Amino acid sequence: MKTIVLGLGNTILSDDGVGIYAARALADLLRGAADVREAELAGLDLIEMLKGYDRAYIIDAIQLDGEAPGTVFRMRPDDIRITPRLASFHDIDLVTALELGRRLEFPMPHEVVIFGVQVEDALTLKEGCTAAVEGVIGALVEEIAGEIMERPHAEISVGLSGRRNRRA
Repeated sequence: MKTIVLGLGNTILSDDGVGIYAARALADLLRGAADVREAELAGLDLIEMLKGYDRAYIIDAIQLDGEAPGTVFRMRPDDIRITPRLASFHDIDLVTALELGRRLEFPMPHEVVIFGVQVEDALTLKEGCTAAVEGVIGALVEEIAGEIMERPHAEISVGLSGRRNRRA
């Protein structure tokens, strides 16, 4: 099964870089088991990055009201559906990019798992994450690597309802 791990974010906006930092940590661990890429982009570029893969793991920052910084949410694309209509092609979200790629008959991943890490600060111009977010990167990396390599691993991710969930 051809797998990609895609870390999204911006490393100069504090916690917003968590996806990229996790991808960098996964690169050596997954050598040969998955392609690991990092990106500071979205929209139509996601189609090109995901095209040709059977399975995708996407890591990004998330900001939900009332959640503790460093909480890792495990989601599927339907969990984050935002709107069926677009204001602009520059505003294409992940779900829309996947759907558009499939409608264009590109070989898009049939299995997509999104790990969203609750941020504490994604606005301050600084490299590196806050302590709460930095503190979960290692465990998140182990969870993703263990799942891809099909070896025993601890799970720190929770579903959007806050309950621990295996294979959301």
